[in-house]
Amino acid sequence: MPSPSADPPEFKQVPWDEVEPPRRLLTAERAVLVAGLAAVAALLAYDLTVEPPTLAAGWDVSQIEWGVLVSAVVLLAYGLVPVLRRRAGLRRVLGRLRSRPAALAAAAFLTLFALVALLGPVVLSRPRLQFQHAFHPPVGFSTGVDVYQCVGETTGSVFEQRCHGTMEFPLGTNRRGHPVGHLLVNGARTALNVLLVTAALVVPVAVLTGLVAGTRGGLVDDLLMAYVDVQISVPAVMVYFIGFVYLGPSLLLLVVAFGLFSWGGIARLVRSEVLQRRESGYVTVAESLGASRSYIARRHVLPNVTSTVVPAVFQLLALLVLVEAGVAFLGFHDIQVYSWGATISEGLNAVVAGQVQNRAQVPAYRIWWVSTFPALALAATMLSLKLLGDALRDALDPRGGEE
Repeated sequence: MPSPSADPPEFKQVPWDEVEPPRRLLTAERAVLVAGLAAVAALLAYDLTVEPPTLAAGWDVSQIEWGVLVSAVVLLAYGLVPVLRRRAGLRRVLGRLRSRPAALAAAAFLTLFALVALLGPVVLSRPRLQFQHAFHPPVGFSTGVDVYQCVGETTGSVFEQRCHGTMEFPLGTNRRGHPVGHLLVNGARTALNVLLVTAALVVPVAVLTGLVAGTRGGLVDDLLMAYVDVQISVPAVMVYFIGFVYLGPSLLLLVVAFGLFSWGGIARLVRSEVLQRRESGYVTVAESLGASRSYIARRHVLPNVTSTVVPAVFQLLALLVLVEAGVAFLGFHDIQVYSWGATISEGLNAVVAGQVQNRAQVPAYRIWWVSTFPALALAATMLSLKLLGDALRDALDPRGGEE
């Protein structure tokens, strides 16, 4: 029985006043997409014709960052613009999220994470090799590990000297003297790149495949689901390792492999949801009035599978962040790309693939900060994605206010 404080019951509705006329060529989504892609193309042309090939503030755009720019345009056009156009629905979702402190905390953390990932590497320079400052402890802590040049206060006798942390390295340093804070910021950029590119690849392909399979049915459904079955049986990480053998380590290769080979589960989920919606009363009425399958799929079914797709995508993105860190932890990554997984690995003397990983050359517990801070950042990011995804699932459900 609904609680007295619950939102009034709502029925699933198609936003008739928010959809464009069927034959309208120029829509807000298409305008943003074309303008965004044109801007990226102009930047690429400038980058290819100007020496040295850098943009603003000496930004030398890498291959993965070009992919991120294109992905950001796609997500902006077909993610943010439709949300902003449906302001009533946006207000309802935000109202429901406000009653969930955990979801608000997760959204705040992810916003901070995105800002740090975007602006941090611009403000902070790439970490330099400073072996003389290796294994500086964080502020408020001291270490007995031999620090060649201790920047902070030193205490104790000559043979039991301890180096204290300083604000010059607030989160300490690793074995190469890289500030852990810089490594966290650059690791956040890597994680954000993974999120943006894979989301731009996974969501359109998975939704379109599930929608077409569920709507068309018959032979089309059988063929598409057969392909999904084959794709699910081929792990994306294996595709990456095969590419690794021939092309070497590459973050772009990793995100493309997972973007193209990890959407099968979401496609199946969308198909299942579409099959249920096809039996709904409003679909039956539309069919009786002569509406085409594509029209029904676009205007009636697709808006109502959003509450299913969003949490599934968030769950997948959290998994992909973990997989990228895991690949970097094992050492199968580009050493010029900073990753939380690689930083965690630097601070551990662990048994990996049958070999003792002794990069740190000192016991892990004596340099705990090297692996602890990136592990906390990784865990907080994954937890925030899962919490926000679950909260959005409930908030997007028209029956979300009911018990």
